[in-house]
Amino acid sequence: MKKIFTFIFLFLISCSETPVNMDEKLFDRGGRYITRADYSSMWFYNLKVYNGPAFTLHKNGERKEKGEIVNGAKSGVWNGWDEKGNLKYKGGYLNGKEDGKWVGYHDNGKTKYEGVYKEGNQVGTWKYYNKKGKITTEEKYNAEGKVVKSKDFK
Repeated sequence: MKKIFTFIFLFLISCSETPVNMDEKLFDRGGRYITRADYSSMWFYNLKVYNGPAFTLHKNGERKEKGEIVNGAKSGVWNGWDEKGNLKYKGGYLNGKEDGKWVGYHDNGKTKYEGVYKEGNQVGTWKYYNKKGKITTEEKYNAEGKVVKSKDFK
C-alpha cells in the first residue's frame, strides 16, 4: 500500500502546472519534448517526457507560442504571436501534429486563412483572405493534403 501511495504521489507532482519555456527547459528527442538534465533539482524529474503547459519566446522577449504538451507532444489548442505581440495563429495539435481547426491572422487582426488539419495534413476547404478581410483564394484538399481544386477571387 505504501508503494502505491508513493507512486501516485510522485505521478501527481510530476505533472507541471507552471508553463515552462521550451527553449530553456525542454529538448526535442525523436518528436517528443523531454526535460533537460537541469530541469529540476530533484533527479527523478530530469530527462523525462514532459507533460504540462509550455511556451516559447521570440528573441526580443515577446511570446511566440503557448499551449499544452501531453506525453511529450504538442496537444490541444496552441496560439502563436509575431514579434510585436500580435496573434498570428490559433490551431489544434494532436500527438505533435496539426489537427483540427486552424485560423491565421494578418497583423491588423483580420483573418488571413482558415481551415482544418487532420494528422498534419490540410484537408477539406481552406479559405485565404487579404488584409481587408476579403476572400482571395479557396482551396480544397484531399485526405493526403493534396490540393484537388483551387479558385481565385478578384
